[in-house]
Amino acid sequence: MKKYAAIYTILSIILAITVYTPFTVAQNNFGIGINAGGGTIGGNLPSTGSFNSSFFVEGNPGFTGNVILRLSLNYAVNINVLLPQNPNSYTPFIKSISLKGILSQPLSSSIYVEEGLGIIMINDRTFANLNEWDTGLAFSILPGLDFRNSAEQGFKLGIGTEYGLTFTNTNVWFVSVHLQTEYYF
Repeated sequence: MKKYAAIYTILSIILAITVYTPFTVAQNNFGIGINAGGGTIGGNLPSTGSFNSSFFVEGNPGFTGNVILRLSLNYAVNINVLLPQNPNSYTPFIKSISLKGILSQPLSSSIYVEEGLGIIMINDRTFANLNEWDTGLAFSILPGLDFRNSAEQGFKLGIGTEYGLTFTNTNVWFVSVHLQTEYYF
């Protein structure tokens, strides 16, 4: 129980820093976004196709230079959940939270590429009797279109991939290929 209290405390601090940064520091790089797509989950089970989705907030706290910090809540579930099936069967899924540093590089006035690297905590629920928290690394890359036209507010849209890999307990991992949109305030 103490392990979960420490995890929730750390996540609460990270969330508070990420969310309140734009209000406490004069920054204009604060955004929220979502992504959804397909992928694969694996670990102590054979790899299986998955439906992946994510919600994230990001901001520049001022001490990281051009690197934006992104806090993501991710969910990946076996792709069969989208198909009619027996309601008594168990559907494998994972939940995760990650904190990544995102570096965005403009290729032109409206095309950009962003790369991300950070830490991840994955809740492995791939079996009905399994509920383990694993820690590891998350990597991402995304090319996209910036619809802000040199403005500070507006939308960005891209197609990206993310890879989360853990090194503890069940060594669960996921790969996601997704469509992502975000709005900057």
